[in-house]
Amino acid sequence: MRTIQRRTFMKGSLAAAWAAAHSRAQAADAQTADAASPASVTLTPPMLQIPAPTSMGVAWGVATLSTGFVDLGTKADLSDARRIFAGDGGLRALDSAALAVRLTGLTPDTTYHYRTGTIPVDFRGAYKILPGEATLSEAHTFRTPGPASPSTFAVINDTHENHPAIARLAAKIDTFGPAVTVWNGDTCNHLDQMPTMIQTLLNPGKCGLAVSRPVLFTAGNHDYRGALARELPRLLLTREPTERESPYWTLGRNYALRQGDLALLGLDTGEDKPDWRGEWGGLAQFGPYRELQARWLADALERPEIKTAPFAVAFCHIPLFDDSPKANPGDLAEGYASWQRQCHDLWSPLFERHGVQLVIAAHTHKFRFDAPRAGRAWAQLVAGSGCDTKPGRELTVIEGKASGRRLTLKVHELNAGAVLGEFTFEARKERT
Repeated sequence: MRTIQRRTFMKGSLAAAWAAAHSRAQAADAQTADAASPASVTLTPPMLQIPAPTSMGVAWGVATLSTGFVDLGTKADLSDARRIFAGDGGLRALDSAALAVRLTGLTPDTTYHYRTGTIPVDFRGAYKILPGEATLSEAHTFRTPGPASPSTFAVINDTHENHPAIARLAAKIDTFGPAVTVWNGDTCNHLDQMPTMIQTLLNPGKCGLAVSRPVLFTAGNHDYRGALARELPRLLLTREPTERESPYWTLGRNYALRQGDLALLGLDTGEDKPDWRGEWGGLAQFGPYRELQARWLADALERPEIKTAPFAVAFCHIPLFDDSPKANPGDLAEGYASWQRQCHDLWSPLFERHGVQLVIAAHTHKFRFDAPRAGRAWAQLVAGSGCDTKPGRELTVIEGKASGRRLTLKVHELNAGAVLGEFTFEARKERT
């Protein structure tokens, strides 16, 4: 079983900077709690991620060097549970930030019960490794997706590390209880402090956002910024290579998921400035990344379970269209993208050909709806903000539900307690 334990090795001052920052954070925690005590071994509740019909990801933050496992069963008391350890190959995971397990061999449209276990490890040397007692989480449930599962989803975006705002969004989501939540980018401001990343990404809102309802993550431009941006997969999982077609093994952030009558498609628009701009110091390569996604999307839209879904909705962070002549398309020598021209040119023809009805985007912190028109058969819903809590500003969450031959979306604005818009889409024509 492959897990998030696999990582990109950081060298030189970058690794030293992270180690020092994490060490300082752990030392601060130790002033108020014994780092080896059961109450302090885990830092966050479990977070369900990247659901699939036959697999589910689980990650959680830890406070000290640890290994861990997930107990998984179909009975509420876990009497039939099997124990799956985090780790790769012949080694179990050992990490001081987070642990993750990919649960495989699951059955679609099935309810499972699970709990996590965290074992602190005193690693004194190659032949002196002293494990502590396992600390177990509470038991939780989840349901694997599939054609018979509820055709519902929620969307949040641009949360930018604002925990009080996320808590309000999560409370609203609980009122309509979707099957899955799409976290549509800009979870962070920038990634350079692992302790902050653990709380922001694995404990957003401090409310157990995804202990029973999995998250589908689509990256935003801010999620690529900072010295630790390459450490993001330790916390927000990517799809395992065994779950991807071999030409697309690098596309860990893309997803094509059948959820009831819905085909949910995740695309990554990347950064909001071109690769050649000086800000990136020669380290960006989003151009070819977007091109590869187009080839993946063409294949994904032909998959039987995606092809036969009555509704097809794509998610990406930066909008793919803006009719303002002043709008920056993301390939200019100055400014930043208000929409992404390269992605539009690569992906829009595939949306047209395969009958994708809607693109849900984010990024601008301002709600708008672009209805279909001549030359563009798909609609675009640009969500508001997930971090603006002041009166008069937008704090939005999208509710999506397919029933019968209709998909209905409501854009809830929490600061004013209003609905900014409600939109209905008819089922697309059956494709053979």
